[in-house]
Amino acid sequence: MCEATLALLEDGVGAVSVPQVAARAGVAPSSIYRRWGSWEGLVADAFLMSSQAAITIPDTGSLRQDLIAYATSVAQYLDSPRGHAVARAAVTAGASPELEHHRRQFWTERFQAASGMVERGRSRGEVAPETEGRMLLEMVVAPLHFRRLVSHEDVMAEIEARVDLLLRPPVKPR
Repeated sequence: MCEATLALLEDGVGAVSVPQVAARAGVAPSSIYRRWGSWEGLVADAFLMSSQAAITIPDTGSLRQDLIAYATSVAQYLDSPRGHAVARAAVTAGASPELEHHRRQFWTERFQAASGMVERGRSRGEVAPETEGRMLLEMVVAPLHFRRLVSHEDVMAEIEARVDLLLRPPVKPR
């Protein structure tokens, strides 16, 4: 079902529905509702599955290199037809309470998976102990989403410079 959902979004069919996904997957719509409970649950699961498969969490031994590899992976995903379709659908999906729940769950799971990079960097002394992992990761990926969905600029541009800016030690006041 997740693959059928993603394929329909990628095909750009517009507003995708449970009956369309069911037809594409060759099952009854009731099968989808039994497993996922709602359209939002199915879409959230499809988005999570897709991003987990496409965006790996690196462990290079260096937080800088991990963040560059991670950002590059996110950028490549956003540049792909599927990644762009997923990001576009996530932005245009609306704001029902159920959808908000699934959206929070999706980002919480993605940031929890990626926070290991920051934890390892913290243990190696590459960032201050008080560095908030999720905030650092948001600062890495948010510009990529902005470039892909809002400004339509090259998402691959300046990844290293952005990471270097984030990891630069703060300037001490005189």
